[in-house]
Amino acid sequence: MKSRRRPGLRWGYSLLDAAAGIFILVTVILIFAASYPTSYRASRMNSNYSQAVSAVQHKVDQLRSVGFGRLTSTELRNAGIIDPPVAGQPFHFEVVDNLAADLWNPSGTITFTAMGANLTQATVHLDWQRAPGGQRSTHEVRTIVANE
Repeated sequence: MKSRRRPGLRWGYSLLDAAAGIFILVTVILIFAASYPTSYRASRMNSNYSQAVSAVQHKVDQLRSVGFGRLTSTELRNAGIIDPPVAGQPFHFEVVDNLAADLWNPSGTITFTAMGANLTQATVHLDWQRAPGGQRSTHEVRTIVANE
């Protein structure tokens, strides 16, 4: 059966349909706009943590490549692993690795602990601020360097 069209009525969308569509569109845009700052902060924190993990792992690799017999302040400074001047432990490495370029207010230290005649434990510790004036995050790795 054919539908009849009454005279005077038009086919199309009403003002109410258009208003509902605009309301839904604005709601979706506001949801995405509200989530953007949160996702940006999360991305920045993830980037900082990745940079810190990479810096600490690089420092551990450098210590292993230097070897057991050269784990002295003079040797480490000459190899470009720690910052001068060196007054004793803990040794710092913020400047030599330019950590301030990637992290807010970084503090990187290396501490050695004798574990026996031929073993030394190296603790590489890095902490930084998540944002200026924000909380501090930290990453630490311990490794054993043996006299081979």
